[in-house]
Amino acid sequence: METVETRQQLAILLATWEADGQAWAFVPTMGALHDGHLALCRAAARDYPRVVASVFVNPTQFDRADDLAAYPRQPARDAEALRVVGVDALFSPAVEEVYPTDEEVTRALPDLGGLDQRYEGAMRPGHFGGVVQVVRRLVDLVRPAAMYMGQKDAQQLAVVRRAAREERWPVAIHAVPTVRESSGLAMSSRNARLSPAGLARASRINAELERAGGAWLAGASPGSAAAAAKTALGDAGVEVEYFDFVDPATFEPLAPNGLTQGATKALIVAAAWVDGVRLIDNRPLARD
Repeated sequence: METVETRQQLAILLATWEADGQAWAFVPTMGALHDGHLALCRAAARDYPRVVASVFVNPTQFDRADDLAAYPRQPARDAEALRVVGVDALFSPAVEEVYPTDEEVTRALPDLGGLDQRYEGAMRPGHFGGVVQVVRRLVDLVRPAAMYMGQKDAQQLAVVRRAAREERWPVAIHAVPTVRESSGLAMSSRNARLSPAGLARASRINAELERAGGAWLAGASPGSAAAAAKTALGDAGVEVEYFDFVDPATFEPLAPNGLTQGATKALIVAAAWVDGVRLIDNRPLARD
C-alpha cells in the first residue's frame, strides 16, 4: 500500500493507474477505523482492481472546536488495518491540501431538499454542509469510478447522494450494510467509551429497531411502533433523542398511520444516549 499526503503525490499515482487502464474505488473516512470501515474497503476491493481510502479529520463538519480536538487519531494503526484489507493507496492529507484556499470552503452548497435540516442536521447545525464540502472536494481530487459508504450513517448517505445528483458528480455511490457487534450494536468508534453495562443497554437500540420494524411490517402504524420502542428503551435506561419512521430518500417522517405519499419503503432512524455517549442507528424496511 502506498501512502500519499499531497494532491500532487495523489495525482501522480492515479495517473499511473489510469495509464494502465485500471479503475479505482474510493472509501472516505476520518480514521479511528473499525470493522465497519474495513467492510467498505473489502467491498470496494471485490468490485474494483484498485482502492483508495482517505483518512482526513474534516474540520468543516464539526460545530464545536472541542469535538474536533477530541476526535481520536491513530494513524499508524489505521494504515496497517487498511493495508491488511487490500487497500492500494492511503490518502492522508493535511487540511491545506484539501482546502488550499477559502474558495473550497465557501463554495455554495447544492440544494439538499431539507435533508440537512432534519434529525442529525437539526441536532448538529452545519454538519451536513461540512460533509458535502469535504466529500465533494475529495471526489474532485481522487476521481474515483465509485465511492463506498456505510448504511449506518444513513442520513449522511442520503445527503451525499442528493448532492451528487444535484451537481452530477461522476461517481457511483454504493451503500454497504451496517456491521454489528455480536450483541447487535452497530459498530462505532464511540462504543469504546461505553462501560460493560452501557454496552448491554446500548444493544437494546438494535433490538427495538428490529421489533418496531417487525411490528410495522405486520401492520402496526409507524406512530404506535415507535412509541412502544421509545418506552422500552427508556425502561432499559437508554435516553432516546429520536426514534422515528422516515422516508429513506427525503427523511420526511412517515404519516403516523401509514406511508408518506404512497411510498413502499421506510427507514427507522434512532439516536440515543448511553453512559453520556450519543449513538445512532437505523433499519431499512420494505413492504410488498
